[in-house]
Amino acid sequence: MRSASPGPRVTDIRHIIGLQVDLSEPVLVTAEGLQKLKHDLEDARARRKEAGERMKEAAQPGDIEDNPEFEQAKEEVASLDNKIYELEEMIGRAQIIQEHHGSVAEPGSTIEVEDADGQVETWHLVGAVEADPGAGRISVESPVGRAVLGRRTGDRVTVNAPSGVIELTVKAVH
Repeated sequence: MRSASPGPRVTDIRHIIGLQVDLSEPVLVTAEGLQKLKHDLEDARARRKEAGERMKEAAQPGDIEDNPEFEQAKEEVASLDNKIYELEEMIGRAQIIQEHHGSVAEPGSTIEVEDADGQVETWHLVGAVEADPGAGRISVESPVGRAVLGRRTGDRVTVNAPSGVIELTVKAVH
C-alpha cells in the first residue's frame, strides 16, 4: 500500500540514508543494494503493521485525547508510512549499477587510491543510497566520487572536499 503524496519531490530521508535525495531522479544501486532496500521495505511494512496494532490497542479504552501510548503509536505509524513511501520510490527508480571490470573508474568499479601521505585505500564506487565511506563504499555523487569518475590507473586528482583539498593518485581500477 502506497502512502498518498504529491508527484516528484525532494525529500529529506536522513533517517534512511543520511542524504537529501531527489526522488524524481534515478537511484543508482548495486544489485546487492537493491536487495537491501527491498528487505528494508519489508521490515518497515512489518513494523508499520505492529505500530498500527499498538495504535488500535491504545485507542481501546475510548479516550484518545491525552493518551501517550496512542500518540506514540500514531507518530510511529506516520514515520513508517513516510519511510515506506520513500523506499518504494527509491526501489521504483532504481537503476542497477553493473559490476565493472574495465580500466576506467565508473559506478560499480573498485579502485585503489593513494593519498599524499602514501596511504592506499580500496573503494567501491556506488550510488548515494549505498554510500558508507567507513566501509570503503564511496558515492559517485560525492566530491571524491565525482573526482575519480573517468580516471585510469596513474591519474592524479585533486578533490575539493568539505574537509579540505585532497590529492589522490589512482593506483588501480578493477
